[in-house]
Amino acid sequence: MISREKKIEALNNFTGMVANIPALTYLMGYLVGQVDRVYFVKDLRSAEIAVRISQDRLTVWPAEPFHAIVSGVIIPNPVSFATAVNNMKEPICVSLNFANAENTPWYQEVLLPDVSYVKGVEEATEDKARELRLEIDRTLDIYRECKKLMETDTGERRKELDYYLTIAQNQLKELNRQLEQVTMQMNRLARR
Repeated sequence: MISREKKIEALNNFTGMVANIPALTYLMGYLVGQVDRVYFVKDLRSAEIAVRISQDRLTVWPAEPFHAIVSGVIIPNPVSFATAVNNMKEPICVSLNFANAENTPWYQEVLLPDVSYVKGVEEATEDKARELRLEIDRTLDIYRECKKLMETDTGERRKELDYYLTIAQNQLKELNRQLEQVTMQMNRLARR
C-alpha cells in the first residue's frame, strides 16, 4: 500500500506548484486532511469521487485547472467539492496534471494506473499479472499450433499460417512488455 508520507509529499510538492491559485491551495490543504482517502490515479473513469487538478497553463491548449465529478455530478469549484465529499466515505481519486509528470519520481511513486487499483492495489496488480500470463499462454498455444501446421502444410495455407505466426509473435512481445510493467509495479509495491 502507498504510505501516507508519500501521499503527503506528493500533495505538498504539487501545492508548491499551484500556490498562486488560492482555490487550488485550499483544495490541496483539504486533500492533505483527507490523505487516507486520497489515491492518485492516472485514469479516473468509474471513480465515485474524481478530481483532476492542473498546473499546466503554459501549453498551447491550457488545461482546466480544476475538474471534479462526485457521484456523476460535475462540481464547479474546490470549495463546493470539499463540501460535497466531506461526509462521504468513498476514496477520493486524484489526477495531477503538470509538466513532465510522467518523469517526476515523487508523483510516479504514488500514481496508480486506474480506479480498480484503489480498493486493493496489491490484489489488482496480481490479478492483472495473472490475466496477462493467461493471455500469453493462449497466444503461445496459437503460435505452437500454427508452427505445427506449417510443418505439415506446403500449399497455399502456408502464407496464412505465416501471417498468424507474425501476429502471435507481435502479440507475445506486447504482452511481455505489459507483464514487465506490472512486475515492476509489483516490485515497487513490495518495497513500500
